[in-house]
Amino acid sequence: DGDVGLPLILSTHTRSQTAAIYVYSQDVQRLRLLLQPIKKAQYISDDFDSIVKHFKRDLKAYEKTANGGFITKYGHSSDMLQLDHYYLMLHWSKFYNIDTSNEGKSLLFETYTNYYVHNKRMRTILQEFNLGIGPNTAIKWYTCEPFISRLLNTAFQTHNYSFLKHVRYFIHCIHLQLRNEHPGFVRNRLHKPIFSIYCGRLITTVEFKRLKMYLNRVILITSFLMGNLDKSKVIQYIDRCEPSENETRVLLKINIDIRIRNTQPYADITHLSNEHNENEILIMFGASFRLMDVIISPYQTLPVCVLELCAERPQLMPPNEREQRWYSIIEPFESKK
Repeated sequence: DGDVGLPLILSTHTRSQTAAIYVYSQDVQRLRLLLQPIKKAQYISDDFDSIVKHFKRDLKAYEKTANGGFITKYGHSSDMLQLDHYYLMLHWSKFYNIDTSNEGKSLLFETYTNYYVHNKRMRTILQEFNLGIGPNTAIKWYTCEPFISRLLNTAFQTHNYSFLKHVRYFIHCIHLQLRNEHPGFVRNRLHKPIFSIYCGRLITTVEFKRLKMYLNRVILITSFLMGNLDKSKVIQYIDRCEPSENETRVLLKINIDIRIRNTQPYADITHLSNEHNENEILIMFGASFRLMDVIISPYQTLPVCVLELCAERPQLMPPNEREQRWYSIIEPFESKK
């Protein structure tokens, strides 16, 4: 009758780990009335197949919205943000330009497998991943299996240096493919050199306040960033995502001028992914953006952060203790050159 899960719903619906709640019940009207104040109760039905259908639709929306946070989740003040990424930006080429050896590929497979030791389905997918991953297929794998991209971006956002060290083969393959795709994408956009892409994000209210402090400053991103040319589609995705009490929805509008050189590589990956109707642009991690404006208007349902992809670099500063850890990742590769 739906009562079995009520205590669980009431105790977990406010948690940030709970994205949405789906309820199967024979007494739909009563449950809808009881759960009306709970915004994360997305769907209540006596048709199990219908619940699965809505779950799959909303899961895609959450994956598109939460695929890579915009700014680092590391718990430091905004004044530390540029310093945090100093080493990464100075040495990004050293991080990518490594030997795509069988050893690196084996280490990548082993690292991902360790996260899913007891999940037979995931292990089967990872076997295919191990056989198919390479410089010509990396973006397809990044987009077709969310758990692969999610682990990678989480490692970037939380500065999980150990994980990044073990999956550098994958990072290098994505970089190679983006670098190869970038010139053709630029040529095809010469008739319209300036365009915008859009990203929906659920971020904490603290992160949003922190982001506003960087108005007219350069922000460095430590994760891959994927945006859509279709603004309405992005808004549809993020509208399906109910924020927790300490979260807010944000729409990122990223302006790109293809005439600006020395940016991180980016390209339209529609033809490289399994979703051929998404019109998505993937930007390599380590990109620089200038925060041009933060628009909060009563006439818009979402705050809009307007950014501009740029080639600027922050003023050189000595790396802090945390950034020194990048040396333990990068320097061993230098001796192999």
